[in-house]
Amino acid sequence: MPTRLSSTLLPAALTGVILLAMAFAVVADTLIGAACGAPPVPNSPISGLWFAVTGDPAAYTVTPGCTVPALGIRLIDAILVLLVIGAALFAWVAYNRYLQSDAHFIADLRGRPGFASGSEIAGHLSKRAVLTRARHLRPDLTRPTPTDVGWRIGRSRGRDVYVSIEDSVALEGPPRSGKGYRVLISAILDWSGPLVTTSTTNDNLTATLRMRAQRGDVHVFDPQGLTGIAHPLRISPITGCADPLVAMQRGDAIITGTALGASSSNGEWAQASSVILGRLLHAAAIGGRSISDLYDWGSSPALARSAVDILRTDGAPGWGDSLEAIIAGDEKLVSSIWFGVQGAVAPLAVPQIRAALSPTRADRPFDPVGFLTGENTLYLIGSASGASAMGGFLGALLDDVVDVARTKALASPGSRLRLPLGLILDEIANMFRWANLPRTMADGGGRGICTFVVLQALSQAETSWSRAEADTIWAAATAKVLLGGASHVAHLRDIEALLGNRETRRTQQSWSTRQAGRNTSEHIERQPLMTVDEIRRMPPTTGLLAYRNRRGVLLDLGGWDARSDAAAIRAGKKDAEREQVATFAARATPTEEAS
Repeated sequence: MPTRLSSTLLPAALTGVILLAMAFAVVADTLIGAACGAPPVPNSPISGLWFAVTGDPAAYTVTPGCTVPALGIRLIDAILVLLVIGAALFAWVAYNRYLQSDAHFIADLRGRPGFASGSEIAGHLSKRAVLTRARHLRPDLTRPTPTDVGWRIGRSRGRDVYVSIEDSVALEGPPRSGKGYRVLISAILDWSGPLVTTSTTNDNLTATLRMRAQRGDVHVFDPQGLTGIAHPLRISPITGCADPLVAMQRGDAIITGTALGASSSNGEWAQASSVILGRLLHAAAIGGRSISDLYDWGSSPALARSAVDILRTDGAPGWGDSLEAIIAGDEKLVSSIWFGVQGAVAPLAVPQIRAALSPTRADRPFDPVGFLTGENTLYLIGSASGASAMGGFLGALLDDVVDVARTKALASPGSRLRLPLGLILDEIANMFRWANLPRTMADGGGRGICTFVVLQALSQAETSWSRAEADTIWAAATAKVLLGGASHVAHLRDIEALLGNRETRRTQQSWSTRQAGRNTSEHIERQPLMTVDEIRRMPPTTGLLAYRNRRGVLLDLGGWDARSDAAAIRAGKKDAEREQVATFAARATPTEEAS
């Protein structure tokens, strides 16, 4: 380090002295020439420097009888020295700050061999690259655009980076890392086809609601009333359950989305509870019963006996007898099984949630089949605090859409949806456990069901799903996007290994006392392309992309406000926010008057 420092400082100091000597000569020539009426003649090449140091007038030959203004010259020379020292100190401090800055950090990363080159990005991740698959993915389009067949992830090497809609995408970033602002809002706006997106906040919804409404129907399923949308979607979990298969699937989806379904140690109880809930949903559907009846049946085995009568009369064969056998069984066993059912229907005790699950004739119905025929949008909104309560019903609706999409894909040419279904699942681990996520990540792309899952950390997925399922989700994501700020060291080491290594050359010098002279040796070392600490330190404007078998891509991430349609987005966002404020104000007015 001292050798490198001296090799840098000595030339800089020598250059500074030469420039100062030239400046001193100019000052002396100018002032003496002004005082004597004629320019002086320097007696040596360093007369200006010698005069500045010693003040000796003999350094110049001047007009006879002229007095050299030594004090003025040396004063200006001193000011020049102070300015140069100040400038050098400022440059030194600025350079050291730059060495510690994000700009230097990113510049150093970009210069490392091992990241994908411009030609590699052009060949596999550019607009042209994704459009080569357009004829297969979207044969109905005569002039497809890149966003018709790809997700735009960011920029790298001066190019927009796209991954195919066949790819499942996992975006990992800690809270407040800019996931929505820099990636998700643009992904929602650009998606060409039906779209289901989840969130625990209003950020994505307010920025995209009006723009998506210009392309198709927009539905907001918000049972907890978090969005402030004037007319959110109302949909009953009983609808469609006259079909025993639908009833069983929906009962399983609702239980799976609850805390019991997320527990790895209570799988048998969750399965038993889903069987019971499926029978209750079937009884409510064929008996023309309401959400209130479903709540009563699920709350008490004794009240569920009326569901047994309905099943025996009009239900699927044997369902009434099997439900009766469960109710009439051992009291402790019934209590344990019914615990999950009670937890699933518990939200129905809240009038607001019950109303959200009880559509009226005036409400616009939601038809999953019709939803998949256009560029329609379904927002699923729920808070993390209400996840154990409402997660099951949100998950059941998502399940319905995906199941219909799978069926439709199998009946389509090439077993692929003509209009691909997009699933942008932001904060899904904080909302509910969707059991079909690992499967959909693994095989949905081939059916035209394209998944973009967003996690705060991989450990978050391990909490909602099992460790094996979380590994499946991560492994099935052929495009992995990582933002800075993560702190799970073991997972970051996996990312470090995933990015691979680079070769660096290190020069080492040594001095031998036995032999005169210096020995220089050069070593080639293999180091990680990025260390754990460097991955954590990435600024919000930078991300990493690990794509299939390609080399890692260093991404530049810009916000949605840098888009060409940013003005329209802002206008739509303000309009949606005005609606939210008005709706929340209308809800608060009766309470204020009562108080």
